[in-house]
Amino acid sequence: MPKSMTGFAKLETESPEGKLYGEARALNSRYLEISIKLPRADSLYEQKLRDLVKRHIKRGKVDVTIKWERSNEQAGVQKVNEIVLAQYVETAKTLKEKYGLKGDLTIDNIFSFKDIFSYEENNNINEDVLMQSFERLIAQLNQEREKEGDLIRKDLTARADAVASNIAAIEERWPLTIKMLENRLREKITEMTAASSIDEARVLQELAIYMERLDIAEEIVRLKGHIENFGDTLSSDDPVGRKLDFIIQEMVRESNTIGSKANDLFINERVIQIKVEIEKIREQVQNVE
Repeated sequence: MPKSMTGFAKLETESPEGKLYGEARALNSRYLEISIKLPRADSLYEQKLRDLVKRHIKRGKVDVTIKWERSNEQAGVQKVNEIVLAQYVETAKTLKEKYGLKGDLTIDNIFSFKDIFSYEENNNINEDVLMQSFERLIAQLNQEREKEGDLIRKDLTARADAVASNIAAIEERWPLTIKMLENRLREKITEMTAASSIDEARVLQELAIYMERLDIAEEIVRLKGHIENFGDTLSSDDPVGRKLDFIIQEMVRESNTIGSKANDLFINERVIQIKVEIEKIREQVQNVE
């Protein structure tokens, strides 16, 4: 079943360390383009996440945003720079001894020294939580793409059936058309040869060659084969967008040839209907991975 290149998914994952928020959006693109936004402290995981996306998605523009909210207990740690503190104590002692200063260094004094204390944030996401959540997020995104892909498949199948129906009508009509055209040409040849010395056998030979050039039987067979191949490709679980593009090009080629060869209003009308359906198919296939 084909997947759509478009989709959206989001999730929230809670753990003892905090809460992870994730959003993933997929859009149409000729190639695979991946953009992952992570907290700066967790950028070291980006390549692993890119590799994970590549395992599940083969074509399209994928934008993923991950945010991480630590619980209060895990938010950060207060640090004391004991080296700086020892320097303050030693400096106070030296000043008292050298200059005879009075007074004691108290805890209140120490808390006023900003360079003694620091707050070390604990921003790193737990790797297991990140990878498991990310994989679930991409799985949800693929589920949405599959739902949209199923709708596209049904639409493409209906349009391919419409093309097949018009081909069947052309195939049924063609023997009558070719017979009518041949009879008209034979009548004109008879009129021309009756009043002149033109070699009738030679003219009839040229007529046979001309009628062979007008024959669309091979084009009909090839177009039917392309429709069958199109349907088989739609049933594949592999990415099929590029292959469907190629099949469509071949369908256009054969329908154009039929239209240029068939000198018949009924067939030309059917060819126009085929081209309309193929163009709609082409537009829809641009959404397929």
